[in-house]
Amino acid sequence: MRRDNVFRPVCAGGLGLVHLFIKQLVSRFFYFRDCAHPLLRTFVQVNFADVLPSLVVSTYFASPPYLQGFMREVYESVRFLTARFSHDYLFSISRKELYNDLLDMLFPAPLYRSLYIGLSGHDVLVRVKKMPISPISKTFFYKVHTETLPVKAWLSTRGIFVSSINCRLCDVPETIEHCFISCKDAILFWDVLQRAFKKQLDLNPHSIRYLVPPKSNAMPVDMLLLMGMHSLWKTRMLDRHAEPMVSSRSHFVQMTVQLKDFYEQLQFQPDWYPQFMESTALIPF
Repeated sequence: MRRDNVFRPVCAGGLGLVHLFIKQLVSRFFYFRDCAHPLLRTFVQVNFADVLPSLVVSTYFASPPYLQGFMREVYESVRFLTARFSHDYLFSISRKELYNDLLDMLFPAPLYRSLYIGLSGHDVLVRVKKMPISPISKTFFYKVHTETLPVKAWLSTRGIFVSSINCRLCDVPETIEHCFISCKDAILFWDVLQRAFKKQLDLNPHSIRYLVPPKSNAMPVDMLLLMGMHSLWKTRMLDRHAEPMVSSRSHFVQMTVQLKDFYEQLQFQPDWYPQFMESTALIPF
């Protein structure tokens, strides 16, 4: 994952962090564009008439000024933006829209999202952000979505020593797809889960990275899938670190208990909540 992807909005696959340099560019340009105080406007015209002749007109002619500090930042911001956008656009756009357009231009879409550009579910990070699950589960899914989950094959490609890249159960390379789709432990776990909830989960490389958008007022299959994936990963990490084993089903039930505590504090529960709790009780330990 590239570091500059974190500045993209959450809905576009980033973390929504603020890029201070771009904020400064936008702020300095809007100072130049919207400066209405007579004294400041005269100062801008006198100092920028020679360096920005296409934008500033002045009847006062003097030697080119020596710009420094704040005024140099304003000048460089105007030059930076006019080299990339038209004048009609710059003098009609809002501050927020200009910031977002600069982000799209300077930081293109992440490569890990380009494989599924024509499929649904690209708002997955927004949905996961709103889910009433633990922050650890959300961090786990972000690693799955950005393909930075430390599976053995990924560690090996990054030059990190692993004794073997194969899964201990299946003796095939341990990849994200193998961990959550084709591993023997995953196959048995999903079979029990689908029977208990009476839901058919479409498990493929796209669905585990983008989750299936649920229908309105239906059981949140996307949250169910995420909780199941995190349960499988917790058990795999216990095995990798030679710690006392806890089954994936036990991890899943623990997550549903936390979910139950959250929804019982609400005045009104969703329509699917009773069915969710009833199905959870059918999962054998």
